[in-house]
Amino acid sequence: MNAYERVMNTLQGLPTDRVPVFAVLGAYGGKLTGTDLRTLYSDADAWVAGQHAVQQAVGMDLVLATFDYSAIAEAFGGQVAWSDDQAPNVKFPGVRDAAAALALPLPDPQRTARLPVILAATRRLAETYRERVPIFAAVPGPGALPSMVLGLEGWMETLLFDPPAAHRMLEWTGRFFVDWSNALLEAGVTGIIVTESIASAEMTPRSLFAERLLPHVRAMFSRVKGPMVFHHGGGRLGHVLDLLPDLPGLAGVVVSSRDDLGAARLALGSAPVLIGNLDNLSLPTASADQVSAWSLACLRAAAPAGRYILSHSAADVPVSTPVENLRAMIRASQAYAADGRSVS
Repeated sequence: MNAYERVMNTLQGLPTDRVPVFAVLGAYGGKLTGTDLRTLYSDADAWVAGQHAVQQAVGMDLVLATFDYSAIAEAFGGQVAWSDDQAPNVKFPGVRDAAAALALPLPDPQRTARLPVILAATRRLAETYRERVPIFAAVPGPGALPSMVLGLEGWMETLLFDPPAAHRMLEWTGRFFVDWSNALLEAGVTGIIVTESIASAEMTPRSLFAERLLPHVRAMFSRVKGPMVFHHGGGRLGHVLDLLPDLPGLAGVVVSSRDDLGAARLALGSAPVLIGNLDNLSLPTASADQVSAWSLACLRAAAPAGRYILSHSAADVPVSTPVENLRAMIRASQAYAADGRSVS
C-alpha cells in the first residue's frame, strides 16, 4: 500500500496497512538541499527539490505544497520578514483598518506577488506524486484570513468592536479563501489544510466562534471543491470540536498537543479523521526512542477508534530536529501495526 492509498483509505474509513504519519517539513526541505530560505520560498524549483529530498530522507505520508502565509500577506500589500532558520513571517500588514483594506483589489492567484510561484510548485509536485503520495496545501481559515490583511491586533479589534466592518471583511477575504483554495486544488493538491487559529480557546470563546464565525466558515467551506482538514492554528480546539463535524467538505481535524485525543474523538464522532498530537517543540531535543514512545502513546489513544493520522501539532517542524526523530514516528506506526493492531 503506498502513501496515497493509505491516506485515502483512512479518510474513507477503510482498512490500511498502518496508520499514516504526517509532518510539516517545509523549511526542512531547504535544510536537506542546502537552499537558503528566501530562495526556497520564492522559487518553485527550489521548493520541489526540497520536498523530493524530504521524501527520500524521511518518506512521510504526504507532500507539502509551499507553506508560506507571508506570501498571502504580501499579496495583500504586507511586508515579509525573512529568516535564516524558519519560514518567512509577516513583518507589517498592508493596511491597518477595514476601510483601507476593502479599497484594495483582491489578489489574483494566477498573477499577484509570489502566489503564481506556489501554484507552479504545486503543479510540479502533482506531476511527480499523483496517486503515489497525497499533496496537501495549508490555507489560512476564513475566520483567520483577515489577520493576514490587517494584522492580528487589527483584525481582533475589528471583530470585537465593529461587527459591521468585520462582516464586510469576512465576506471580502472569504472570496479570496475560496479562489485560492480552488486554485490549489486545480493545480493538483489532494486536500486543503485550513488553519483556523481564530477558533482556538486562546483566541475566542465558544460563543463568539459559534455565533459570529462558524456560519461564515460553513458558507466558505461549501464553495471549495475538495476535501478540507480543520487545523487548530496554534491553540486548543476542545471547546468547539463538537461544532465541526457537519462542516461541508470536512475530511479531518488536527488537534493541538494540549488537546486530549480521546476527548477529541468523542466530540467529533466517528466520521472526521483525527490528526495529532505530538508536541512540535519537543522534537529537536528528544531522542529517537522518546519520539517513538510518544508516537506509540498517541497511537494507543486514538488509533483503536479508527480514522486517525499520527502527526505533530504545529506549523513547520524545527529544522534542528534530527532526521532520525522523524523516522521514529514512522517506525512507531509500523511497530503498532506489526503488533496486530490494524486500523480501519
